[in-house]
Amino acid sequence: MRFEEKVAGLRIKKHQGRETGEFLEDVKALADGEAYEYLLGEVDFCGAKIDLSLRPMIPRPETEFWIKQVIENIRDGESFFTIRALDLFSGSGNVSLAILKNIPESSVDMIEFDPKLKNQIEISILKNNIKKTRTRILTGDTWEGAVGMYDVITAVPPYVPPQMKDEVMQELHAEAPLSFFDKEDGYYYHKQVLSKAKDFLKEKGILYLEFDITQREKIEELAKEFGWTNYSFLKDPYGHEFVIMLVK
Repeated sequence: MRFEEKVAGLRIKKHQGRETGEFLEDVKALADGEAYEYLLGEVDFCGAKIDLSLRPMIPRPETEFWIKQVIENIRDGESFFTIRALDLFSGSGNVSLAILKNIPESSVDMIEFDPKLKNQIEISILKNNIKKTRTRILTGDTWEGAVGMYDVITAVPPYVPPQMKDEVMQELHAEAPLSFFDKEDGYYYHKQVLSKAKDFLKEKGILYLEFDITQREKIEELAKEFGWTNYSFLKDPYGHEFVIMLVK
């Protein structure tokens, strides 16, 4: 989105079409490098309102693209009304909220490492009028707090190698580095997910795991290494494979 389009969006969506002093302050902040989405304060993600007031990772359109496919897959399944999902690396809660908003009576457990984002997700739950009894928000590392068996597991882990931090943060400096960077070579968290997901998936349950388009071959190698045989890939809007769908 061009700068002029972002300015117009701020004027219309946040300032009711008025060029007030606060609007001009937002324009200056935008010019100084603040993220457009943070200035808006929320974004739409698959019909759910995702609050950004505590500055979580901004939900990406590419992630929304494949989550729409997940929602369609759930709707086509036999357990449409009773789906139990687990969302790892929940961040703003965008993936969880999309499922909760679009799948009636579904329940979602969320695990996020950053403690402040529990409050962030709770704000969005209220904004979307979702019953708290359908959610469980946990602060922990990867699988910490996961209980029982799930129909669906989604994971958008940090997968940028640490050595690329300076280069990447030049472009994404408005967001917290914690959201992007892997502990090791870009595959640490993918391995954590692939190695244990079967322990938490029901029979014929599905794991959806996002990765960078440059990691596609290695992700398939890891899937085979951890004993997954029934899998396929989802493509982004540009035709690149960037999500692996694995069936138990």
